[in-house]
Amino acid sequence: MILYDIHTHSLKDDRQDTEVRYILNTSPVNFTSEKEKEIHNVWFSCGIHPWDADNTSSLDLLSGYVKDERVVAIGEAGLDKLKGPPIKTQIEIFRSQIELAVQEQKPLIIHCVKAWDELIALYKEYKTDLPWILHGFRGNSEQTKQLATLGFKFSIGEHFNKEAVTHIPLDSLFCETDMSDVSISNVYEALSLDLQIDIDLFVSEIDNNIRKYFKFVSE
Repeated sequence: MILYDIHTHSLKDDRQDTEVRYILNTSPVNFTSEKEKEIHNVWFSCGIHPWDADNTSSLDLLSGYVKDERVVAIGEAGLDKLKGPPIKTQIEIFRSQIELAVQEQKPLIIHCVKAWDELIALYKEYKTDLPWILHGFRGNSEQTKQLATLGFKFSIGEHFNKEAVTHIPLDSLFCETDMSDVSISNVYEALSLDLQIDIDLFVSEIDNNIRKYFKFVSE
């Protein structure tokens, strides 16, 4: 059984009968040191977090790193009204990362806090077919239905709104561990149980989504 953890800050132990493929979150500052470790079954997302959006020098680094075949997504990037530089600054850096994602044809892993109107406006403006994946999503049912109708994708971790996830189309769903110590197997099992889907079928559905949107290269 192959499981995918599309957003994590550290590697976790899992069951011996399970192969886990990780997308390790990195920034332009730490990407090189992480990649040099050459760990089996690890790929990368690389992006400028909204909290660091005033560090414009990172953008030049990112522009080079996103071309690396082991970077399979850009992020986490996005908007946060509770922390970080002014939202105008965050939007400028986020725009640059959206454009890099379009240029390189790689998904966006998105961090969004209290800035949904701005995020939706940008999504409608760019009208790209690339997946915008809301990582660690915990929104309520109404918000979930709105975002799903627009075309956003969702990455779910250890904590989630059990009623809301039933409104996420299976072809828009991914799993992650983020900064949690829980294994990705536990996340898959919790979600399949909540959605009342056989675990093998659920694994197959997530695998289809991965194959559709991510380009995992051979090691």
